[in-house]
Amino acid sequence: MFISRRVLPMAAFAGMSLCLAGADARSTRPAASGSVAHGAHAALGIEEGAGKLVKLDGIATNIFVADPKVVEVRAASPDSMFVFGVGAGQTTVIATSRSGGVVARYTVVVLPSSYRASALRRDVGQQNPRVRIGTGADGSIGIEGTETSSESAEQALEGATALVGKGGRVGDYASVPGSIQVNLKVRIVEMSRSLVRELGVEWQSVNALGTAAAIGISTSNPLAALTTEQSAFNFLSRFSAAGRPVTVETVIDALSQDGLIHSLAEPNLTTVSGQAASFIVGGEYPIPVSSYNNNINVQYKQYGISLAFVPTVLADGRISLHVRPEVSALSTQGAVTLSEANGNLQIPALTVRRADTTVELGSGQSFAIAGLMQDSTNMQGLGLPFLGDIPVLGALFKSSSFQKNESELVIVVTPYLVRPVDNESMLHSPDDNWAPPGDLDRIFLMRQNIYKYAGKKNVARRDVNSDAGFMVE
Repeated sequence: MFISRRVLPMAAFAGMSLCLAGADARSTRPAASGSVAHGAHAALGIEEGAGKLVKLDGIATNIFVADPKVVEVRAASPDSMFVFGVGAGQTTVIATSRSGGVVARYTVVVLPSSYRASALRRDVGQQNPRVRIGTGADGSIGIEGTETSSESAEQALEGATALVGKGGRVGDYASVPGSIQVNLKVRIVEMSRSLVRELGVEWQSVNALGTAAAIGISTSNPLAALTTEQSAFNFLSRFSAAGRPVTVETVIDALSQDGLIHSLAEPNLTTVSGQAASFIVGGEYPIPVSSYNNNINVQYKQYGISLAFVPTVLADGRISLHVRPEVSALSTQGAVTLSEANGNLQIPALTVRRADTTVELGSGQSFAIAGLMQDSTNMQGLGLPFLGDIPVLGALFKSSSFQKNESELVIVVTPYLVRPVDNESMLHSPDDNWAPPGDLDRIFLMRQNIYKYAGKKNVARRDVNSDAGFMVE
């Protein structure tokens, strides 16, 4: 028996056409017109990667497949065909006779592979047991349950979309808790590099250990700091031994109170997980720019202290933080001088210290970025008037002094998971229920503060080794 194949154009479908009937078959069996016994719109379900032999109620001359990426059809005999499930989705298969009548019409639904669906359920269940993955009869996939974070919701949706393939349907019915907000506390301080060497502050050890044991010795091995008994900051180590470890914040506060470091900025920003937030304190300086017809326009460039960060709350409650702090200042070094009719125009340069990093840490944990150093050398000449200008002999009446300054920028970042409150009375400031003392209280009763309401506590007092409070200027 000879089976011929030809492709016929069809306006409603783009697919392949297979001729299933030969000369011998046409002489033994009459051509069928109309629909098959089970109806013109029969449904056929196949799993992805599987196949099914379909028996027709007549001889089919042409077979059309709407989407070959979902279903592939091959001729088995003049009145049968083999249907392969190529990819998850839904398509239409139509078989026609020589006269153009419809022999069979199928709506074929290719379900996702049970192996791949089981793998997706296992992966999603390991990340969040409260999320369920279900498959529908039409090849769609539904996601139900409660997601722990927006990140896990996106991962489950991406996996389900890849499973159903192009054209498949994914129903995301999982609920995600209210948007998680992250508060970022940043301290940007600058200290003399010579002071760092004298005091022995090793910021790498502070990052690794998080306690004051790393203060007082400069070493590349953080464990060596723990075995050092003599330290310039033994009083901090005693606080740590009392059961309350001294953090990086404590070290900076101690140095700042003694005037050993200079605090540049302490920004506090809050944003939703996955959204960027930025902060800048400084100014803008003008830059002349040439434009059309030799006109001069002015553009402004920002300088100062800026901070940009993007937090992402992970499923286990940890925070993936992309932070980009920058400190810039105007400088005459590298400045450009332009000549003009009214004189010279000097455009200042910028000295920039910038860090761009991504870290992962828990709420309330801190990390320090150090090593952003800056060197400056100044030369000052002194000499007697007139005598210092005498050639050759003038050098005897002049003296020069060099001064080298090295500073190091330290950036401490601490993220917190925060949520808004419904009751405004739950928020307190440090000076709630506090009033400045009068002369009688201050001089005769030796009181440094008084309480407005006797029944309320002072919110400035906390559970610490000693009284906690604030400074009033």
